Amino acid sequence: MIVLPTMHKRIRRTFLRLVFLFGALGALLLAGISIAGRVPSELIRMNYDSIAYAQEMVRAMNGIRFPELYREYDRSGWDRRFGQILEQAAGNITEGTERKAIDTLRSAWSAFREQPDDGNYRALHARIDTLVQVNERGMFLRLSKNARYRDIMMAVTAAVFLLGTLWAFLLADGVAERLSHPLRRVAELFRERPQLGRKLHLPDPQTLEVRLLFDELSRLWDRLGELDALNVHKLVAEKRKLEIILESVEDGVLVLNTAGVVMLVSRRMLSLLGLPAEAVRGMPWDDLSTSAGNYLALRDGLREDMQGTQEITLRVGGEDRVYAGRRRSLLSAKGAVTGQVYLLSDVTERRRRDLLRSEMMDWISHELKTPMQSLGLAADLMARRTDLDEEMGMLVETVGQDAARLRTVSRQFMEIARMSPSALQLVPETMDVVPRVREWLIPFQLVARESGERLLVDMPESGIPVTIDAERFAWVLSNLVSNALRVSGAGATVKVAVARDEDDALLRVEDDGPGIPPELEARLFEPFSHGRTAGTREGLVGLGLAITRDIVEAHGGVIRYARRPGGGSVFTVLLPLAERGK
Repeated sequence: MIVLPTMHKRIRRTFLRLVFLFGALGALLLAGISIAGRVPSELIRMNYDSIAYAQEMVRAMNGIRFPELYREYDRSGWDRRFGQILEQAAGNITEGTERKAIDTLRSAWSAFREQPDDGNYRALHARIDTLVQVNERGMFLRLSKNARYRDIMMAVTAAVFLLGTLWAFLLADGVAERLSHPLRRVAELFRERPQLGRKLHLPDPQTLEVRLLFDELSRLWDRLGELDALNVHKLVAEKRKLEIILESVEDGVLVLNTAGVVMLVSRRMLSLLGLPAEAVRGMPWDDLSTSAGNYLALRDGLREDMQGTQEITLRVGGEDRVYAGRRRSLLSAKGAVTGQVYLLSDVTERRRRDLLRSEMMDWISHELKTPMQSLGLAADLMARRTDLDEEMGMLVETVGQDAARLRTVSRQFMEIARMSPSALQLVPETMDVVPRVREWLIPFQLVARESGERLLVDMPESGIPVTIDAERFAWVLSNLVSNALRVSGAGATVKVAVARDEDDALLRVEDDGPGIPPELEARLFEPFSHGRTAGTREGLVGLGLAITRDIVEAHGGVIRYARRPGGGSVFTVLLPLAERGK
C-alpha cells in the first residue's frame, strides 16, 4: 500500500490546529461561565443574609418596645438577641457604604437602649431600613453587572467561534480543492470515453498523493489496453458461440437486463414476435411495437413476477398454438440479480397428447367400471353361498381379489393421467410456509407417537414467504412424511426441516429407513417405476412420488433425492421465495 505522507501531515496539522482552537474556546467559555456564576452568587447570598439580619433586628426591637406582643424573650433577652444579630450583620459586609450604615445603626441602637421612646424607636427603624436599602441596591447592581459581563463573554465566544469556523472552512476548502480539482478533470476525461490502447493525458497533479494516484492510474490504463488487445478476439468468438447456441435451440429465448431492456433474443423468439432484430435488441421490452401480432400476449405472459410455468396462446401460421413460458433469474458471482431469462417452448402437440391420454383414460375407466362392478358383485354373491366346496371357494376369493386390484389400477391410471404439470390447475396465494407446515404435520405427530417413532421438526418461527396452492402442496408434504414414517419403523427418527436457501425456500424430509435401491434411483420420480411392493400382491407403486414431482414443478420448484450416510433417504424440495419475484 502506498503511503501518502505529504497530505497526511497537512491534514493532521490542520486538524490539530482546529482541535487547539476549539479546545481553547471551550476552556475560555467554561472559565467565563464559572467566574460569572460563582462570585456574584456568593455575594448575592451575603446580601440576602444582611437583609435577613435586618428583619431579625426589627423583630428584636419590637420585642423591646412592645414586650406584651413578643413574649418569646423578656426585655433583657431581646436586648441580647439584637446585639448578637447586629454583630453578625457587622461581619457580613458586602457593600462599600454598608460599614457606615452599620456604624450609624450602632449609634441609634445605643440611644434606643438608653431611652426606648418613640423617637429613638423610629430613628433605629430608619437605620435598619437604610441597611436593607444598601444591600438591595448592591444586589441589583451586582446582578446587572453580572449580566453585562455574561453578554460580553457570550459575544466574545461567538465571535471566536465564527472566526474559528470560517478558518476551518477555508482550511478544509483548500485541502478539498487540492484533491478535487485534478480528480474532477480526470472524471471529465473519462466521460469523453478515451479509446483503449492510446496514451492517457492526465492533468498536472498539485500534490504528491495525486501524482502517485495518476501514475498508478496510467499504469493500469496501459495494462487494460494490453488486455483488451489480447482478449477482444476471444470475446468476439465467445459471443458468436453464444449466438449460435441461441439459434440452435428450439425454444424461444429472451434475455432482459434489470432495466427491462432486451439484451439477447433468439431467432425463434423474433419469428413469434413478428419483428426484425433491430426493432427488438437494445429496446425496452415494455415499449416494443404493439402492431406486432403476438407482442401483447407475450408481454402480458412473460412478466418479472411469473412463477413456475405460464401458458401463452399465440397465433402462428394461421392457427392458435400453446407455448409454455418459464423465467429464470441471472445472478452475478455475489448472488445479485443482473437480469431475467425467458424461455418459450411449443407445447401444443404435448397438450393434444395429454388431452388424448386423458380422454383414453376416461374411456378405459368408464368401460371397465361396469364389468368390474358386475364381476365384484358376482364374486361377493358367490362367496355368500354355502354349497361351495373348498376349491370353488378359493376360486371365488381369487376372482374378488383380482376385481379389487383391477379397480385400484384403474383409479391409479386416472390419477396419473390428471396430475401432469400442464393439466394441474393451481390456485396460488402468497403465505408464510412455516405455520402451514406446522399445521400439516399435526396428524403425522400423532401417527409417529402411536407407532413408536420420533418426528423431529426444525424450522424458524416465521418469515419464509412462498406463493403456492396450499391444498396441492399439503399433498407433497403428506406424501413425503407418510412414506418416511412407513419405511422407518418403530424407534426410528424422521426429521422435517424448513429453512431459507439463498433465494429459495427449502423443505427437507429425512428418515432412517433402508433407502432406495441404487437401480431405482434414476427412475425414482417416474410413474409406476418401482415394481411391486415387496411381500404384497397389491398393484404398482411409485405413483405418489411422480405426483409429488409434478406438483413441485408446477410451482416452479425442484425436488431432489439423496442417499443418507449410514442408511436412509433425504428428499429436498426447493421453492422460489415470493419476495424473489418482486
